[in-house]
Amino acid sequence: MTPATVAPVLEDPSPIAGELTALAVGDRRHTEQVEAAVDDDDQIAVRTAPSVADALPELDDVDCFVGAYPPENGTGLLERVTEGTIDLPVVLLVDEGATVGDGVRSHGWLDWVDRAAAIEDGERLRRRIRSLVKRRRLTGLTQRSLAGIELAGDAIAIVAPDGTVQFANRGFAMQFGYGRDDLAGRPWRTLFTDDSVDRLETAAIPTVADGWRWTGSCTGRRKSGKTVPVRVRLGGPENGGLVFVVEPLDAERGAATNDSA
Repeated sequence: MTPATVAPVLEDPSPIAGELTALAVGDRRHTEQVEAAVDDDDQIAVRTAPSVADALPELDDVDCFVGAYPPENGTGLLERVTEGTIDLPVVLLVDEGATVGDGVRSHGWLDWVDRAAAIEDGERLRRRIRSLVKRRRLTGLTQRSLAGIELAGDAIAIVAPDGTVQFANRGFAMQFGYGRDDLAGRPWRTLFTDDSVDRLETAAIPTVADGWRWTGSCTGRRKSGKTVPVRVRLGGPENGGLVFVVEPLDAERGAATNDSA
C-alpha cells in the first residue's frame, strides 16, 4: 500500500479561501442595504454601481452580483445574466410582495433572499453569497479537472459515492470496449468479473477508505463480454467516491483499443 497521492481526485481545495468581491448593482438605497448587511464579514468586499453598464470595465475581479428584484430600471442585470452576456452568479434581494418569476427560478446561477430578512439578519445574505460563489468555483474547478483527466495518458474513471461511473475519459472507455459517453451512470461492478469485484470490495476499497492507494491485478469485463487482465490503481476523495486508473497487462496492451462491442 502507498499513500493516495497519484490518482487525480476532485476535492474541494478550499475554493472560497480569501476575500471575494460582490458587486451591488442598483440605486443608493439598495447598495447601502447590501453594504450594511455584509459589513461584519471580512471575507466579502462590496463594490457598488448604479447599473451593470457602469461596472462592465471592472468585472475582472468580481465574484458575483447582488441585485434587486423586481429589477430596477436601468440596471440591466438580469437581462445580461439570463441572456448569457455576463457569466457571473447573482444573489437578489427580493422586495416584499414580489414573486420571483420562472425565468429567474430556472437559472442555475441565480439565488435570492427576502430583502427585509437580509436587512434584519445580514448573515442570510452573506451565506447566500458565499454558497453561490463557492458552488460556482467548484464547478469551474471540476470542469478544469475533467478536461485535464480527458487529456491524461492514463485510462481514468471517477466513480460517485453511489457506485456509478460519474466520468470516464476516452482511454478508460476504450479499455472496456465502450464509447466515451456510454459509461456515465453505469455501476463500476459491471466492468469486472465477480471474483475481481469481490477482491476490490474486500481488499481495495477498505484500503482506500483508510487513506491509502491500492494497486493490484484484476480481471476486467468488456462490453462484448470478453474478459481481460488489467492492473488497477484505486484511490478516492473524501466524499466516498473512487478513482480508477486501469491499464492492461503487457500481453493485452494492443487488444484493449481493438476490442469493440
